[in-house]
Order: sequence, then C-alpha cells, then structure tokens
Amino acid sequence: MLILYRVKKTYKMSYVDVLKDALKAEGIDYFWITENSESKRKFEKDDERVKISTIDSSKGLDFQAVFIVNLDNMPFALEDDVERETSLLYIGMTRAKEYLCLSYSGESEFTNYFQEIANERKKRKVSSDKSS
Repeated sequence: MLILYRVKKTYKMSYVDVLKDALKAEGIDYFWITENSESKRKFEKDDERVKISTIDSSKGLDFQAVFIVNLDNMPFALEDDVERETSLLYIGMTRAKEYLCLSYSGESEFTNYFQEIANERKKRKVSSDKSS
C-alpha cells in the first residue's frame, strides 16, 4: 500500500506527522520513502510496510492500493501551473493497480470536480433505482 501526499506540511500542520502518528497508533509499520535521500535508496517495495511518498517521487511505482491524501491541497496554492498539478494528480492516481482512494476535507478546484462526479453518479443511481 502506498500513501501519497502533495505537500509535506503547511503553516497549519505537518501532514506527514499526522500520517505517521495515525499509522503508529494503529500498529501499522510504515516506511517514509521521501524522508531524505538515504531513505529513497533504502526503499524496498515488497517489505510489507505501508509506504509514504510525495506524488512526484511515486513515478514508476505501482501498488495494489494507493491513497492520495489532502487532495484539497491540489492544485497547490503556491503553484501557478495547474496543468502540472493535473499531471501530478494523474501520476498519483495511476500508481494504483486495483484500489484508489482520494481523501479530502476541504475544497479546491480538484475536489469540486470529483464532488460533481460523485453527485452525478448519485443522481443516476437514484433515477435508476426509481425506474426499477
């Protein structure tokens, strides 16, 4: 399993620390791939630990399950190139072989897009259920 993030921390909080603390609290062993240059070299994909990485550093990797957290930080406010941000999200999403989970708790251009898709699917399901 791979957990991807766009930004390590903001002025409000350290997202990586929150992830690490939550995994520790659940007794889940993890490896932070992008902690430093040495951790990138020591990285073993098949060692059964949950991996944590930036989206940028996930290029070329694939995992059965991928979680992209804090999607509300995309597009990143300090990044002017929305196309690059879209490309990064695509890279992150295509790391998943079977399961993909996008997590967000706020609004952004990207979360609004996904929320629209979810709302449309709900509408279609409701109308499909009514016609059955």
